[in-house]
Amino acid sequence: MFILGMHFTADMGNSIEDSAVIERLDAQIAETPIDDINAIELEMGLRKSDEVVKITYANKDTFMFKALATYLKDETYVEKDGEKYLVYTNRYQMSELSKKLDSDDETMALCKQFDSMEQFRVKAA
Repeated sequence: MFILGMHFTADMGNSIEDSAVIERLDAQIAETPIDDINAIELEMGLRKSDEVVKITYANKDTFMFKALATYLKDETYVEKDGEKYLVYTNRYQMSELSKKLDSDDETMALCKQFDSMEQFRVKAA
């Protein structure tokens, strides 16, 4: 099973504890620090659309920020023109975990947007 792009072995079952995901995320941050990312810019919508919504997210004390910053640092995801597309599955998983772990209004609003089927591009601000 993959959660946030991290592989969890089959012997762990289909229900991975949130604490296991957090532990793995913290280990990934220890290997590849995210301290150099102070804010994350997201674009929601089709690139050439007049209805592109631009979001700057800078709440560094949240699970959401850690997950997004780690996503940016992960070389598995291809960067093009300085940005990466945010895969729907990862977005959904970030949103669901963040709803449990974070409580601020800014993060909850971002979670609501992540639950949509819109395209998201993400880059460090």
